Amino acid sequence: MGGKSVYKWTAIDRICNSVMTFGGNIVLARLLDPSDFGLLGMVAIFSALASNISGCGMSDGLINKKDPTPGDYSTVFVFNAATGVFFACLFISCSGLIADYLGYEQLRGIMIAIGVCFFFQSLVLVQETKMRKELDFKKMAIVRLSATASSLILAIVLVLSGYGYWGLVSMQIFLSFFLFVYYVAVSRWFPRIAFSRSSFKELFGYGVHLMLAYVCYQVARNINMTVLGKFSNAAASGNYNQAHKLQEVPYSLIEAILNWPFFAVLSSTADPAARRRLTGNMHSTIIFVNAAITGYLFTVSTYVFNSLYGAKWDAAIPIFNVLLIFGLATSVKMFYQTVFKTHSKTRLIRNLTVAEIALQLSLLAVFYKSSATMIAFSLVIPAIAMMSVYIPLYMRFEQIRFGEFVKESLRPLALPAAVMAVVVLATVGWAPGLNSFVALAVVSAIYLALFAGLCEIARPYFYIEIRQRIFRRG
Repeated sequence: MGGKSVYKWTAIDRICNSVMTFGGNIVLARLLDPSDFGLLGMVAIFSALASNISGCGMSDGLINKKDPTPGDYSTVFVFNAATGVFFACLFISCSGLIADYLGYEQLRGIMIAIGVCFFFQSLVLVQETKMRKELDFKKMAIVRLSATASSLILAIVLVLSGYGYWGLVSMQIFLSFFLFVYYVAVSRWFPRIAFSRSSFKELFGYGVHLMLAYVCYQVARNINMTVLGKFSNAAASGNYNQAHKLQEVPYSLIEAILNWPFFAVLSSTADPAARRRLTGNMHSTIIFVNAAITGYLFTVSTYVFNSLYGAKWDAAIPIFNVLLIFGLATSVKMFYQTVFKTHSKTRLIRNLTVAEIALQLSLLAVFYKSSATMIAFSLVIPAIAMMSVYIPLYMRFEQIRFGEFVKESLRPLALPAAVMAVVVLATVGWAPGLNSFVALAVVSAIYLALFAGLCEIARPYFYIEIRQRIFRRG
């Protein structure tokens, strides 16, 4: 599968997946209360930690390795399965302690369910990695879309049947189970049960630093909801959870469509000049798309929540606006980490991520009894601060002069920033008086028309680049 087909099928997969998930989340948010989402938000840190520990960065090791052997795949599979069993048992045995500490008895059953979910999740990582290594993103799209649709339908049916928050819990279980079944059915490949110490040592040596970085990232991403549930209430955790989930939709889409397959493409490119060209173009493209989406979401955030979720979610709006800054900074940071991985700088990624979460936890220790919006700033400030470290390292590894970096990074910010400023100034006086659905439609039309028109007139290369990557056939 060629490079453009990789981006095409990744775009199809992630866009359709996001639309289904986003639509399902709207339905569930209207049927359930913030406190229901808060229950899952309080324990999200545990499921996220276990999920990332299972991969242990070894999947990236398989991607980065030039010619992984069947023994390499089998070794990673056995390790993942073993960690899956371990964490499933750990979650089940600790469910009572976690429920007692956070003060919600419902968390006991949720933790047991997440343990079962994680076991199935650990069994699909190798099948997915093999397809990703072979750039077979078409099959991956089929599997992921089928699993998402199946789990969402069953979750909504359960909520409509009166099972409340168990609909949200069951969605995670169904998703992991269907992913396992569909990956095996589509790939018709299952690794043999074998374990090579030399293979494990090689892949673990590459991946352990990424694993630690992933763990730190997931702690940073989820701990605020746990703190809110403990020191405030489930509704506050639920509002934060909903704001974070909505914020993640566009940025995770960018990560999945552009940066995630870019690692496989860049790792398979040997020519230094071609690698530098690919990296520079992707750098500008990611910044441009992120800035455009951030400006748009900031402009329409109030109308989005009022029209899609209802008035009971109004407390999530200021949290969402603050977290947009975190999403922008994190998405660009993930690109820098991808470049670092191709230079085998996994230890550096680990160290920088540990430093970031140390700063975040220090701020959280100050703000932990503050409002959810203030707690959101404990996530944003470290993300921005760490960019001052990532940028010079990126310039050094890619041998980029300062002027070239400015061209790559600052020029893509200009047009989106100008469009956001014009639309906000033009609509701030009259749009809030409209019906929320009408205001969302009108302001969105103004923003998108102005943005698209200016892009077609100026035709910056990064705009042409993203249009070619996603929409051209091939």
